[in-house]
Amino acid sequence: MGSQKSEDGGFMDRAGNSDLYYSVFGYTLALVLDFKLNIVEERKYLKRLKQYENLDFVHSICLVRCSFLIHLIELRQRSALSASKFLTISFAKDLILGKIVKTLKGNYSELLWDLEEYLANDGGYNHDKKGAARSTIYANYLMWTLYQDLQTDQDVLDEITNANITLRAANGSFANEENSIDGVTSSTAAGLIMSSTSELKEMVKTKEWLKQMLTKRGGFKAAEGVPIADLLSTTTALLALQITGINMEKYAENSISFINLHWDESGGFFGSIADMTCDVEYTYYALLGLGVLS
Repeated sequence: MGSQKSEDGGFMDRAGNSDLYYSVFGYTLALVLDFKLNIVEERKYLKRLKQYENLDFVHSICLVRCSFLIHLIELRQRSALSASKFLTISFAKDLILGKIVKTLKGNYSELLWDLEEYLANDGGYNHDKKGAARSTIYANYLMWTLYQDLQTDQDVLDEITNANITLRAANGSFANEENSIDGVTSSTAAGLIMSSTSELKEMVKTKEWLKQMLTKRGGFKAAEGVPIADLLSTTTALLALQITGINMEKYAENSISFINLHWDESGGFFGSIADMTCDVEYTYYALLGLGVLS
C-alpha cells in the first residue's frame, strides 16, 4: 500500500503518477485495511482535480467516489476504531451516510449534472459518447454504483438496469457495447449484479454462462476462447455469483489458490501470467476475491 501512495495525493498508476481511477482502489483499501492517510493533503489533491474542466466520464465518477471515501476514512480515523468495527456500526450508518451524501451532492452538483450528458437514448449511459444511441455496460455499472452511493431512487437504478437488456446475448452473456459480438466475463458479472431480485429468474442463463468461464485452476477466463484466466474476471465473476445466492464453498479452495498465485514478493498482486505488473487495482481485486470466498 505505502509504495503505491503518491506524495502529491492519491494513489499511483503504473507510470508512477497520481490518478483518480487508481485512487478509488487505493482509498478503498486504505479504509478497510486501517491505512492512515493525511486527510488535509488528500482533500487538497481532490480539490485541485475538481477545478479541471477536462475530466472524462470515468474520472469524473472517480472524483466523486474518492471524495466519498475520504469522508469515510476521516470519520474512521477520528473514531480511533478499527475498520472492521467502524464499518459495522449499524446504528449510526444511515445518519453518517446521509450527511456525507448531502455534502457530496452539494459539492459536486455541477459535475453530476455534466455526467447526465452521457445519458444514452436507451436510458443508460455511454462512457465514450455524449447523447449516444446505446449505452455501455461499463458506463452503466459506474453510474449505477455511484447512484447507489448517493442514495438515488430505485426507479433510476432500474432504468439503468433495463438498458442493459439490449446488450445481453441469447446465451445469457453480456457484451460491453452493442457492436461487440462475444460476451465478456466482467461485463456479464456487472450485468448480473445490476439485475434486481425480481429479474434473477430471467438471469439463469447468465449465471450458467459465468460458471462455464471457470477453469480447472480455479480462475475465470475473460471470454470463450481465451486460453488463460485472469484476476479481474475471477473476482468479478465470484462477486456476481455470491450476490445472486450461489454457494461459494465449492469455489473456495481452487479459487483462493488461483488468486494467491498472483501474489508478488512486493506485497501486491498482478492481473495474469500475461501481465505480471503489480498495481493497486489488481491488489484490490485480489483481496476482494479472497473476501468473497472467506
